[in-house]
Amino acid sequence: MATTSVSTPIPAGVSVQHTLQALHNHELMIRTLCPSLITYSLESGDPASTATYSVTDKKPIGQTTYKLTLTNTPYGIKSLVQAKPPTGILTIAGNWCISNGSLREDVEIEGNFMMKKMAKGNVERTHPQQHSLLLQQATA
Repeated sequence: MATTSVSTPIPAGVSVQHTLQALHNHELMIRTLCPSLITYSLESGDPASTATYSVTDKKPIGQTTYKLTLTNTPYGIKSLVQAKPPTGILTIAGNWCISNGSLREDVEIEGNFMMKKMAKGNVERTHPQQHSLLLQQATA
């Protein structure tokens, strides 16, 4: 298993309540997590608590469809990506929470060696920007 964490200070003027509301907004989370989103649909569950979505996204290797489960928690949201790329199964579990004035995301990645390395690098490269976009929406 590969692990990584991303932490972004919550800007002055952005309340914890607004940040939590942004995290619990599943449509906003999907659009933030999937910047090249093509389409998504609710597969099961309730967006007010836990829901699983089918997401189609454009990736450098082409279009891909995967399952994304979002679970609201009292302090944030848990995300679970279950993908089946041509190179094997990839699972990315994220725990987004508000802690000590920051938006923190702890990520666990399961897959073969190459998939873990590539996914970890992608998370570390792209998720700080995703945090910033989400926090911008929390002020809107």
